[in-house]
Amino acid sequence: MSLLQEQAVQMIHGLSDDNVRFLIEIIQRLMIQESRMVVEQQADGQSGIQAFERLNAAREEIRKALPEDFDPDRELEEARAERYESID
Repeated sequence: MSLLQEQAVQMIHGLSDDNVRFLIEIIQRLMIQESRMVVEQQADGQSGIQAFERLNAAREEIRKALPEDFDPDRELEEARAERYESID
């Protein structure tokens, strides 16, 4: 048992039964909230993975619609040049 745990046990020994009961209720509430947060985080992680998988599948579908020689960097550069050529 760590020093901190020993200190907690000593403090609890000095409490009345009513205070110990109250302390147990508080600890139980904290543990429920903690476990609920863990479950929510796991669910968020799963939904994030699912969203990534949907995004990746959509990217593959979009690639099928584009020409094989499509170069997004070249397209972007050409569009910028066309749009901003009058600024120089």
